[in-house]
Amino acid sequence: MENKFISGEKINLRTIDVHDAEYYASRLNDPEIRETLFLSLPTTSELEEEKIREYLKSTDTLAFTIVDKNSNKAVGLTAFYRIDYVHSNAVFFLAIMDSDYWSLGFGTEATKSMMEYAFETLNLNRIQLHVYAENKPAIRIYSSVGFKKEGVLRQAMFRSGEYHDFWIMGMLQKEWQRRKRKQRK
Repeated sequence: MENKFISGEKINLRTIDVHDAEYYASRLNDPEIRETLFLSLPTTSELEEEKIREYLKSTDTLAFTIVDKNSNKAVGLTAFYRIDYVHSNAVFFLAIMDSDYWSLGFGTEATKSMMEYAFETLNLNRIQLHVYAENKPAIRIYSSVGFKKEGVLRQAMFRSGEYHDFWIMGMLQKEWQRRKRKQRK
């Protein structure tokens, strides 16, 4: 596997690459995935390649392709956005872009891997995320890893003729460390 950066039990996280553009365009145009991510505009491989090039140049974004370790197939994207190295915080993003991989532990493992990287390598103090209030599987993942609900963005996104609430969830480095100590005992 090229560019493997973090290796887990089921997944590898590898640096995002312009060769991923076609994959991301096909997944982000898929109605099921588009609906889940609240996307409303079509994309192309060229647009995705442009985004990837911007991510790679950015000092405040770290993006990884989630790869199924057994098949070496790309199954999603995870990232930190708006990384602030002065205030030690970032916004987390996760998308398993193949519904065949939903509810199989890939999202949980990717989230844990990213939190370990954030707190133990980047020395970030706080990670936050936004999640659709009705996305119970994602909320279960984030809660199981240690995120706590901190607030509600009321009617923050529009889909299917309605506005929907999103939760803000966050985790601090000391909470991550405390969880790890408890798990070792």
